[in-house]
Amino acid sequence: MPNFGLATLNHSPLHGVPTQWEAHLDAAATAGFDGLAPDIFWLRALEAEGVALETLAAGLRDRGLGCMEVAGIAIGDAETTRTELEENLRYAAALEAEFVNARVVVPVDDALVARAAECARRFGDCGTRVALEFSRGTKLRSVGEALALAESMGEPGVGVTIDTWHFFLHPEGPAWDELAELPLDRLANVQLSDGVAYGEGEFGPATMDRRRLPGDGVFDLGRCAEVLAEKGFDGAVVVEVLNAEERAAPVADFAVRAFDASTRVFRSAS
Repeated sequence: MPNFGLATLNHSPLHGVPTQWEAHLDAAATAGFDGLAPDIFWLRALEAEGVALETLAAGLRDRGLGCMEVAGIAIGDAETTRTELEENLRYAAALEAEFVNARVVVPVDDALVARAAECARRFGDCGTRVALEFSRGTKLRSVGEALALAESMGEPGVGVTIDTWHFFLHPEGPAWDELAELPLDRLANVQLSDGVAYGEGEFGPATMDRRRLPGDGVFDLGRCAEVLAEKGFDGAVVVEVLNAEERAAPVADFAVRAFDASTRVFRSAS
């Protein structure tokens, strides 16, 4: 069985929700999660509130939780990337993050590849791997494109995030062949949610507010889990359900439902 982490993004200041960091940690631990996946907006707000990263790291350790992913860095022009890199490096080092999620926001060319490789080297120095995310909202649109960048970067540990929302709702449908052919050492982690199709021009609100708990949508998550199991994947699954209705619920209640629904998907595959 993989390890499961709870993303903070659904109950994050990005959506106007208080940080409630101790409640987040307690909810994840009580529900059965192995770790937390803090988002950059949540971490920035914590520091603004005076919560030291060392305090957060100690809170994770005290509850037996790891930091599965920091979400994350946008790799774009040189100056913006440099600023985000330094910020994310502080978070990754202090929390001993397994991964930092990376989105590519400018077209891929030789300069972008070199910039991304430098990010991977710097994160590698603190024991954190880069996980490249693809989506129609970035310049990496598919498993194949993300894999091509990972390989061209030439740095160890760089892999591809399989975000089920973006995988299943790709404009051309899920690329099962690309998923099956993705080498295990290039499969970084999984961001798990369910969902349904959305209309033209609704990508933004759909991706932020309409992701569903596993089993509550139309994605064939069972088949996805089986493909991953056949590879021998037993790594990090970050439950990233972003849903306006779920956001109104206490984070403790949400965490229990998220853990139960997510582990059910992979339990049947294993």
